[in-house]
Amino acid sequence: MWCFLVLDVFHPTTTDSSVAVLRGADAAKKKVGFYELKNKKGDFLHQDNELGSCPRVSVIVPDSKGGNRGFHKVIWTVKEHVPGGDSPYVTLYYHSFNGEQGFPGDLDVYVTYQLWSPYDLRVRMNATALNRATPVNLASHAYWNLAGAGSGDVLRHVIQLFASRYTPVNQSTMIPTGEIAPVSGTPYDLRSPTPLGSRIKLVSGAGMAGFDINYAVDGAGKGFRRVALVRDPASGRKMEVWADQPGVQLYTSNWLNNEKGKGGKVYVQYGALCLETQGYPDAVNHPNFPSVILRLGQVYKHNMLVKLSSY
Repeated sequence: MWCFLVLDVFHPTTTDSSVAVLRGADAAKKKVGFYELKNKKGDFLHQDNELGSCPRVSVIVPDSKGGNRGFHKVIWTVKEHVPGGDSPYVTLYYHSFNGEQGFPGDLDVYVTYQLWSPYDLRVRMNATALNRATPVNLASHAYWNLAGAGSGDVLRHVIQLFASRYTPVNQSTMIPTGEIAPVSGTPYDLRSPTPLGSRIKLVSGAGMAGFDINYAVDGAGKGFRRVALVRDPASGRKMEVWADQPGVQLYTSNWLNNEKGKGGKVYVQYGALCLETQGYPDAVNHPNFPSVILRLGQVYKHNMLVKLSSY
């Protein structure tokens, strides 16, 4: 089994024609919309009616792609590091200053990665708006292949998402339309265990090459809950994803193209899947989406658990 771990941090967010999330190893091949700004000046209207202005910047930690000074290009401070014991962890800290990349307010950000057991990975993210409201949406962008590094694609992986709705996108921009639609009757219906390969062609075309869509996780507002279940029949490995966020982005490494990675292993198209628990993309422009505005004095919290086992 292999995992390539990236943290997407959407404050600030890129200099492209729309805010783009660049996807790890295949970032150079594909750009995926996150915010579509309201006018040519790059202004966005907060959901609390506070107006802010931001250049459109892609920010990823720690990948090499992104904006001119996204979070991937700043120095994070190791606040705590416990390498031993039953649950080793590391906590990283970054202070984003008022006006950085055009975003309003000072922001303190912490991310903790912890091995809760040999097979459980906990990710805890929090951020505090110190003096102004600002959009915040943090997402762990791990690439998973339960069969192991260099084992080919994940199309035989069987996935189940606990999500009855999704947010359709404009396929030319990959930005949500604002609709929260039922998955029933669509190729995006993964409520029952489904091999990814049985749907990959059905969700491809018109600029899409596979899954790259945000799902509205059932039970929003009810705290920590199961988001997804993934099984690999060949290896007998199983992965559960739990989180407390309203959405999850399913991405199937659509633009990987024989990329050589660690140990000389080659990663092919559909060589991994990502399950990014998050707020809804482009929420600042859709009042019907759960708000991603962090107001003065509030603390943003995002808790995620990945449980690995056999079946």
